[in-house]
Amino acid sequence: MRQKYFNIFIYLSLPLQILIVQLISLHPLLVENFYTGNLYKKLSQFLRFVFGSVPVPIGQILFYSLVTGLLVAIIKHVKKRVQQQISWREFYRSSLLGVVTFLSLFYFLFTGMWALNYHRRPIEEIAHLPKDSVSTKELETLCRRLIQLTNDSRQQITFNQQRPVRFSLTKQQLLARAPRGFAVVAKNFPEMTYTYPAVKSVYVPQVMSFFGVSGIYFPFTGEANVNMHPPDYLLPGTICHEMAHQIGFASEDEANYVAYLTCRLNPEPAFQYSGNYMAMKYAMNRLKKVKPRVYKNLERLYSAGVKQDLAENRRYWEKFQNPVEVFSGYFYDLFLKANDQRDGIKSYSKVVELLMGEFRKNQLNYPAQTTSGASEI
Repeated sequence: MRQKYFNIFIYLSLPLQILIVQLISLHPLLVENFYTGNLYKKLSQFLRFVFGSVPVPIGQILFYSLVTGLLVAIIKHVKKRVQQQISWREFYRSSLLGVVTFLSLFYFLFTGMWALNYHRRPIEEIAHLPKDSVSTKELETLCRRLIQLTNDSRQQITFNQQRPVRFSLTKQQLLARAPRGFAVVAKNFPEMTYTYPAVKSVYVPQVMSFFGVSGIYFPFTGEANVNMHPPDYLLPGTICHEMAHQIGFASEDEANYVAYLTCRLNPEPAFQYSGNYMAMKYAMNRLKKVKPRVYKNLERLYSAGVKQDLAENRRYWEKFQNPVEVFSGYFYDLFLKANDQRDGIKSYSKVVELLMGEFRKNQLNYPAQTTSGASEI
């Protein structure tokens, strides 16, 4: 009898949790004050404090261990049926119960330790950004400004326009210096305060590139896991994007906006270029869809060096194009939509609206952030 009631509880727990989360999502200010700014903030800081000093990516190890454990459990379960140790009815019943139990437990932990951040107060309210729609003319003006900033910030790193840029900073130095931008931004926006760094390079990063993934936030350990294999100029933006997830900016467009802002205000030229490059790419891709002819005209404004970087970026990801990447993108699209991001994987590009709000506010002009020893070849 107890087993029967337990099974009923398991079957009902998942839809009940989903219903509760949907009700909570109707109150973003409540989520902001009591979860993101309180419970989650303390929990994530504690996890980063505990795991940040460990030199290996614990989250990645746990993930591979979990996948291996699940595969072993599935094989053992199927083996029982093949050897006729259990009936077909028991096989299906126990399989369904096992799947529902796993999903229910995962949903509970994932939502409680991270996913409620999807329902926090919009970043437009936090950063005081205008919410008006983006006109084509405004988009063109934004693209021109970002191209100018990208050209200029690349020249702060190197005058060599004949090959892709290479940073003098090591990958570990990039990871270590990323919090500097957050420290500057947090002076005006305390919600972007970042403490107890826990950003790590993953093992065998080519596997992540094979799946088309640049970085992953692992909420169960508080670690940001970054694929450090792509070209240098992509890395600072990716690092800051995952750090934005760590401090509770769950939506991909908001994490991209935080990444842009913290890169631009980081005193390291490498970060400034990466932030401008990332923003320019998103804005120009949007322009390409709505005004292809204008896009072609603006492409001519790229410096020779920026063109080298764009070409290298394209060549890099073309090497990893495969059917698995397509399936991975489709799965992640469903995951984002399940977490109330209606545009799914396209939500990354919605950062253009946030960038336009920033442009309307200050024309993307910021106080100069300089540091010594940041010159690059």
